[in-house]
Amino acid sequence: MSADVLNTASLQDALANRGVQGLHAQVFDTLPSTSEYLSEVSRSVPASDDVQPQLCVADWQTSGNGRRGKSWVTERGNITFSMLLTVAKPPAELMGLSLVTGICVAESLEALADLSINLKWPNDVLVDDRKLCGLLTEIASSNARGTRVVVGIGINYTPPAPMEKADYSAVSVPMLTDSAPARAELISDVCARVLEAYSLFEQGGWAEFATRWDRLDYLKGREVRVLSGKTEERAIAVGVDAQGALLVEAEGEIRPVFSGDVSMRLA
Repeated sequence: MSADVLNTASLQDALANRGVQGLHAQVFDTLPSTSEYLSEVSRSVPASDDVQPQLCVADWQTSGNGRRGKSWVTERGNITFSMLLTVAKPPAELMGLSLVTGICVAESLEALADLSINLKWPNDVLVDDRKLCGLLTEIASSNARGTRVVVGIGINYTPPAPMEKADYSAVSVPMLTDSAPARAELISDVCARVLEAYSLFEQGGWAEFATRWDRLDYLKGREVRVLSGKTEERAIAVGVDAQGALLVEAEGEIRPVFSGDVSMRLA
């Protein structure tokens, strides 16, 4: 892999090559958190006003936001970026949006790096049982016209350090292929797919993505442990419902599991 220089100009060129217009892009050498940066941008614009779609990239993110309040710290040279977008739906109808984002990342990695990808509900991108990418979708604000969301995406691009108390070992794109796409190419391709997919989601909801998710679903048919507080239940994952909630079957009953309620572990 040749030296991969990532800057605002190279990223803007890559976005233009994919026909992406109207997305304000910035690349920073160092930021505590790309998602927090865009959350600040959102807070600076009154909720009643429209906000321009934004893309923020950091070569080194020192204090990112992870799921359930965990930190998301990366090494220099990785792929860490966030998008600030407005979706023309209320927050109650956006549960499946994180899964849609995962589909976009997976399909981009399949196309550009020729990788075989799985998605572990709700937000892990896996290759051969190893974690390649994580993502986090957060609601910034909402009004009668739609909901502002901040979508954070991190893709391992440098050799990952061992992760303590992690569900999976980590792997990076260059570890999996001798022809890793440049970071600007991968970021711009994911962004183009997200913009297209979010527009489709606005029009048709989760139904537009159910088949695409099913092909990538890592948990479906597997025995899992559903952890909620101090309680644990063993069940079989059987897919997701029309809103994007995980479906599990236990003792002959199928019920939904919601992202904010539990942690999932393979049994």
